Amino acid sequence: MATLIIGAGCFGASTAKFLKETDPNTDVILLDQAPFPDPAAAAHDFNKIIRAEYDDPMYMKLALEAKEAWSQADPVVTPFFHRTGALWSITAARTKTLVDNYEALLGPGMAPLKILSLDETRVRFPLLESCRFEGGAEQCILSPEAGWADAAGALQAVIKAAVNRGVRYEVGTAAKLEFDSDGTCTGVSTTDGRSFPARRIVLSSGAYTPWLLAESAPENPDLHAGDRMKAAAVLMCLFKVPRGDTGLDMFKDAPVLVHPYGDFPAECIPPGSVGGPDLAKCTHEFPYTRNAYNKASKQEISVPPLSKSGRMTWTRDLPDALKANSANVRDMFFGNSVQGMTPESYRLCWDIATPDEDWIISPHPASENLYIAAGGSFHGYKFLPVIGKYVVQMLNGELSEEHARRWAWDRDFIPIVTPYTPRGDLRDVPGYYE
Repeated sequence: MATLIIGAGCFGASTAKFLKETDPNTDVILLDQAPFPDPAAAAHDFNKIIRAEYDDPMYMKLALEAKEAWSQADPVVTPFFHRTGALWSITAARTKTLVDNYEALLGPGMAPLKILSLDETRVRFPLLESCRFEGGAEQCILSPEAGWADAAGALQAVIKAAVNRGVRYEVGTAAKLEFDSDGTCTGVSTTDGRSFPARRIVLSSGAYTPWLLAESAPENPDLHAGDRMKAAAVLMCLFKVPRGDTGLDMFKDAPVLVHPYGDFPAECIPPGSVGGPDLAKCTHEFPYTRNAYNKASKQEISVPPLSKSGRMTWTRDLPDALKANSANVRDMFFGNSVQGMTPESYRLCWDIATPDEDWIISPHPASENLYIAAGGSFHGYKFLPVIGKYVVQMLNGELSEEHARRWAWDRDFIPIVTPYTPRGDLRDVPGYYE
């Protein structure tokens, strides 16, 4: 019987590809609710940041491996990577942490970072001349090797590579996991009445994971996600930048921008995408939950809209209160330095967040044959070229001790607070409706 992967986002697509590369004779089914790549998936995006700057040495090491793949090692994804550099506003203490991590991995003096004062940053990058750098930033670091990827294009290429190797891609919305009398997971049923039996079921269903687990076995709380993960969405906006010396010309040689402080922690990826060479993407790093009552399990669970909603793809149909947040991000970064940036489209990008922002790549202890590969916590996409390798290691019982411990389903979750910690609910946003 096959290995069934539910969800063709970053985790699921990469896992399918690596399974076939590891064992060409294995039967792999990749199930998703839409033809690939699914425009509602978090990994299906206009673009995503690719970088290795992590306070956590484990993730920095993984990110360096992934960045090597993006840069040159993996011909499936390298056409989609754009090395523009990335600029962070940061504290001196965090700068030291990043430099120390780099030097521990690469050697003394090998940290690929340039440190700039806030004033030096404004001079070097005139588009930030009026940037407010609010909320505690002390300086900036420039990472010349970082950049961004054409997210949807790379995801599609990874899935296509998996399909070309023999992965069977099926379109269907998972309704419930199926179990035998012993509680062993045997497959999944879809909303259109089909059943997909499998010997291994990998749940890579992203933001829908907690809801699907509760719907599948409402009477078995041991199977449920509980406080391990929570669906949340961040607001993105594509701003159209007019031509001219106060518009697109200001973005010439501009890096990716990250400002994780103040009332509007944010990111901005400069224009340059094939799909929109004059579109800058700004993200408000403020995740919203959408709490809903699950009748079957009698509990409240954060979940994206269960019907296919335009708000999971690019749209203009969002409350004015959310649109105002995007405008505030634009104004915080660019003030009067860049003029005429007008909103083209918005998107609520859904992911699944864990309290410690570590992923869950683990057998599910409450059911044989069921495995979880989720919990991207808004930093998973950059690992698209490599994350499947570690999921396959988990399936084969070959994860390192550190990875197995850090990504376990039943671990000691020590919550941390970052800009991507969920802290608002969409139902409380004035004007939000479904």
